[in-house]
Amino acid sequence: MLKKLYTKKEIIKLSLCFCLAIFSNFSLSESLFDAGKSSVKIISESDNVKENDVLLVGLLFELEEGWHTYWKNPGDSGEGASIKWELPKGFKSSPILWPGPEKIPFNPLMTYGYENKAILLTEIQSPKEFSESIKITANVNWLTCKEICIPQEGQVDLTLKKGPKTSNAYASMLNEAALTVPKPYPLPFRVNTLDKKIFLQFERQGSGEISEVYFFPDEYGLINYADEQKLEKNDNSFSLELSPSELQVNKTDLMGVLKIKTGTLEEFYRIEIPLENKTTPPLIAMSLLTGIIFAFLGGIILNAMPCVFPILSIKILGFIEQSHGSKEKLFHHGVIFSAGVLTTFLVISSILIFLRASGEAIGWGYQLQSPWVVSLLIYLFVAIGIVFMGNIVFGSKLANFGVLAKNRKDLMASFFTGVLAVIVASPCTAPFMGPALGLALLQPGFKSVVIFLALGLGFSLPYLLLSIYPQLLSKLPKPGEWMQTLKQVMAFPMWASALWLAWVLSAQVDMQSVFAVLLGALLIALGLWLLEKTQNSETLLRPISIGISASLLILSIWLIPTIDDNDFKLSEDLNSFSTERLNSLREQQKAIFINFTADWCITCKVNESIALDQKEVKKLLDEKKIVYLKADWTKKDPEIASILTEYGRTGVPLYLLFPPVGEAIILPELLTEDLLLDFLNKIN
Repeated sequence: MLKKLYTKKEIIKLSLCFCLAIFSNFSLSESLFDAGKSSVKIISESDNVKENDVLLVGLLFELEEGWHTYWKNPGDSGEGASIKWELPKGFKSSPILWPGPEKIPFNPLMTYGYENKAILLTEIQSPKEFSESIKITANVNWLTCKEICIPQEGQVDLTLKKGPKTSNAYASMLNEAALTVPKPYPLPFRVNTLDKKIFLQFERQGSGEISEVYFFPDEYGLINYADEQKLEKNDNSFSLELSPSELQVNKTDLMGVLKIKTGTLEEFYRIEIPLENKTTPPLIAMSLLTGIIFAFLGGIILNAMPCVFPILSIKILGFIEQSHGSKEKLFHHGVIFSAGVLTTFLVISSILIFLRASGEAIGWGYQLQSPWVVSLLIYLFVAIGIVFMGNIVFGSKLANFGVLAKNRKDLMASFFTGVLAVIVASPCTAPFMGPALGLALLQPGFKSVVIFLALGLGFSLPYLLLSIYPQLLSKLPKPGEWMQTLKQVMAFPMWASALWLAWVLSAQVDMQSVFAVLLGALLIALGLWLLEKTQNSETLLRPISIGISASLLILSIWLIPTIDDNDFKLSEDLNSFSTERLNSLREQQKAIFINFTADWCITCKVNESIALDQKEVKKLLDEKKIVYLKADWTKKDPEIASILTEYGRTGVPLYLLFPPVGEAIILPELLTEDLLLDFLNKIN
């Protein structure tokens, strides 16, 4: 009896020890990160990993009821999760194997992701040799959203033992998730475009009634997510109608995931097919010939733009000087000037086309976004003005620039005048240039260049005609003393251009850097003055002044700010939020409305579309003199995060309405135009 009882107790003890051992091992081998509203942990198909093998692991996201996270292409708003693995030496990880997503509509937007639970899969490749126990770590960033979006990040790890692969409790869960990873479709797909629509066509596979077909694009800008995808059936053939996005640019392939639902079975298939009969966005729907004509007309009109006048005045002075000289020389200068214009258009446009094809978001006139280029142009305009105002003549061995020299024989002068004209003129947009440039950026390389050259030809045409038909200049007075006066007058547009460029520079760098560039311009002016005062000297003063002027030029170049593009100080938006600005407005007893938003926040975008951007709302804000501030939380900002915490929020949107006196009114997270107007009308 006692033996039996002892045996029973022993069994119980052994069972408890076994359970405890399992629990202890579990708690030591994996970690769970609870971020609030969601949690994440690493799971694997086996507790063991053997040499030179592939182990399937997954990041298991568990979200509170009604909350969701996003697929790799989130749709109209959001951001997919990112994972950075820390693995032992010799181990390698595959890219994320994304399971097929779900549609998550948020009228009028459409997003793609996973609700309540998601498993993002990764294959871990082990080396031939490694230690008995290994630890893998994942650093994870993701969004958890419902009516608000919360950016979350955490670190989780998993410890595995060296040994034969054996299925554990998570194996079946991972295998089920793997079944939803898109796979190749056994039959061919076809794609056509007609009447600005994309038609995806395929044959039926297997039996059963197909109840739903939906296409999830891999990339942004291919289709309009919110538009209905219409399915047409014809026996065993199916055609899915897609609406191209208005933002569609240079999309050559239809890539994404096709969901086919038969009964309760959902299957996901990979698609990558070249687009046929590519469509063009309505905004730039014009023929190549029309684009060339528009570009040519735009180039002609470009001559009338204010930013071009200072440089073209150089060429006008040149024509006046040459009008009563050799017709042959006049023609040569006109042709060379046009060559400088066309060459510069070709170079700048080629760089632009290349950078845009590489994914850079830049536009025409991008060269003036560089503090270095702007600073050099300031120096150049100041120098031209000084030369115009004085009587400086450079030696014949130096290349004469524009009309900086009285000797007009140097054709390089006309060439570089054309170069400078294009550099300065490019930010000015003539009425016909916009559609033409848009079309140019969508064309293959050769056709794109043709459009830009048409723009350059139109720009240089007036001066080319004057050089070909010099009789048009016959009524101009002969060069004389009045020319010196005219040159001096032309110095003022040069300095005005330098002043404008200094203002442009102030939006890119701090005022200390602007001051440094202006100091450099002063040094250049001093150097030119020294050259003028000693240009007729035959003593040692001449080489000394040349040496000093060269030193001043080098010093002025050294003063140009060398700032990385990512460090540019953009001109501050009057509506951008800061704690300092808020406190200042509160001290002035101003009524304030603050919009805490982010690009990845669906609710924010909807609210802005249906409420904040409405004319009546903007009108009421103006009438009641309510200051509008925008707090953009697209990127992490500790200052904005602190304000959110202060008002009991962990995410955006948040809308605060401050009366002139008193505490802030917290508006609902979902806004309508009428609701917002009611709140604004409460402000006296």
